[in-house]
Amino acid sequence: MRRTIFVLTFLFLAAPTFAQTQAPAKKAAATAMAIVVAPGSEKWGDIPATAMVGTPSVDMGGKIQLAVVQGNPMQAGVPYTLRLSCTDGTKIAPHWHPTTENVTVVKGTFALGMGSKWDPAALKDLPAGGFASAPARMRHFAMCKGDSVLQVHGMGPFLVNWVEADNPKSGN
Repeated sequence: MRRTIFVLTFLFLAAPTFAQTQAPAKKAAATAMAIVVAPGSEKWGDIPATAMVGTPSVDMGGKIQLAVVQGNPMQAGVPYTLRLSCTDGTKIAPHWHPTTENVTVVKGTFALGMGSKWDPAALKDLPAGGFASAPARMRHFAMCKGDSVLQVHGMGPFLVNWVEADNPKSGN
């Protein structure tokens, strides 16, 4: 009985000491900011030359412009979202990316083919609202049908490695 009273007394007296112990302060989380991009507010420009490696094997026959929506596409390991705008009939020669590329068709039709050589018969139409994902290093090519807008997202860096016509295995 005395032992029980002793233990209870000890706990009672020690309780304020335990209660005053504070957990270490947590580091303040980085303040997140919302990103809102209204349609038509994008700032369009040419694709930077530093984002393209090599020479395309097919003449583009049209124009492509790029608008960064979120992040820095050239920074490794950082998420990005960008939009590509291309005119009707623009061809995107066979190429590959070092990271997974995710594409959503916002406007128009995006015809997509897989492989290292341009093959119009292999193109599959992806209409507005469609989505495609190509794993890192997968060779693919495309063509815009109608004036088109594509939203591309992934982890940086966003690099286009052109598959050279005379060496379809380049980049391996």
